Amino acid sequence: MKKFVTAVLLLTLFVSMFPVLVGAAAEPVPKLILNGKQLQPSAAPRIVKQYTMVPVRVVSEELGFGVDWSSPNVYISNGDTTMVLTIGSKTALVNEKKVSLDAPAMISKSTTLVPLRFIGEQFGLEVSWEDKTKTVNLTSPVQEEKPPVVLPGEEEGNTGNEEGTEPGSGGTVTDGTEPANSSATINAIDYDGLGSIYVNYDGDIGELVQETIASTGEIQQKIAIDFPSTAFSSTFKSGLSNGYSGQISMDGHPSLVNVRYSLYKDKPPTVRIVLDLKVSAPINIVREGKVIRIDMQEPTEVVTPSPPAIVEPPIPGVYKVVLDAGHGAKDPGASAVNGKTEKEFNLAITLKVKALLDKEPKINAILTRSDDTFVELNDRAKIANDLKADIFISFHGNSASPSATGTETYYNRADSLALANVIHKHLVAGTGLPDRKVRQAGFVVIKKTTMPAVLLESGYLSNKGDAAVLFDPARQDAIAAEVVAGIKEYLNIT
Repeated sequence: MKKFVTAVLLLTLFVSMFPVLVGAAAEPVPKLILNGKQLQPSAAPRIVKQYTMVPVRVVSEELGFGVDWSSPNVYISNGDTTMVLTIGSKTALVNEKKVSLDAPAMISKSTTLVPLRFIGEQFGLEVSWEDKTKTVNLTSPVQEEKPPVVLPGEEEGNTGNEEGTEPGSGGTVTDGTEPANSSATINAIDYDGLGSIYVNYDGDIGELVQETIASTGEIQQKIAIDFPSTAFSSTFKSGLSNGYSGQISMDGHPSLVNVRYSLYKDKPPTVRIVLDLKVSAPINIVREGKVIRIDMQEPTEVVTPSPPAIVEPPIPGVYKVVLDAGHGAKDPGASAVNGKTEKEFNLAITLKVKALLDKEPKINAILTRSDDTFVELNDRAKIANDLKADIFISFHGNSASPSATGTETYYNRADSLALANVIHKHLVAGTGLPDRKVRQAGFVVIKKTTMPAVLLESGYLSNKGDAAVLFDPARQDAIAAEVVAGIKEYLNIT
């Protein structure tokens, strides 16, 4: 009897275990075939509720897409399409449009799984399933010998989290920022609305790696800039885009379409900034304290101007001088440390210059805006061109790190250099701030105007000392007086 009871118990135990064993064997590991070649991913794909799910590292390592984490979101991009998957949600964002999906991204055993078919089809792959062999076939419309769409370097290394390491689980990356082995952290990425991108950081950033590739369609060229051993700080902010993978779209710039950024690799941590250009153009990278400034230069299609010719004395008469107060209304420009905005300074100094010029019988001063209104960049240039103005001057305030300080003057064409040199000399005298020299740039308002034109960056609103100077009424009077003196010197008016 005792042996019988023991046998029954053993049989019962075996039967109770059998469904588990059958269930474990019933979930095969699917094979992945890309363009006829079987992939050998380091992390195995799985079948979950009849859907093929793959760890995020398979997407980055095998398909070559960029992957970024900002819990609970997974960002996937191939340079042209950006997808945002949210853990547990059946709604995704594809190029900022909501798209439904059958199987949501999920976390299983500390591994993030994403739906392979949905990702493949959204990025232009043909996806088919062979049930007999449990195989997923992926076919790309682009031939293998052609350059991939992803930016150079993105296919190397691990751009997503390792299996068993998810945000918040105590791994190398916990929230998309500040990996333990980073030597620098980025606090902000800002665009000044004219042609410069400012990267504010702490720590030490080594030599930047810059790569340029040709593209097709609207984007003719991409410039990728990698920041080695760098991550985003926990306080990372951008006034134009949220999250640790974002995009800043330009409006009216002659060559720059978008500025994109992401923590695209975590071993070693690397931040990548990508400039999307509609025409090929070089850039200039300048380090200023804890700020890296990326300046857009003239498009390469434009022939470098010859040295400026000697300016002939102007014909006696009344000169038309167009004064442009940058930004306005819905476009406040840079924020000052004292809580004010760039558009306020621009208008204040422009009105003061106008009032002084109105006392000059040989000068007719015209404003592109006289109050808090918004004028498109192209329209500002058109106003001056339609008037056949003799001079165009655009007033601005700069912004970067709290330590950046000084006065700059920008010109575009060779025929504007003489005006830039004269006005800048007087502007520096008026502000009393460090001389940051005359510089060349392709800002719309000084490029599309047909007369000598300059853009003045009087000082840095992000600097406490500069802001105090620029918003001081007495100093504004001094700046306005010097600008008028520069205009009269250039026009040879005594």
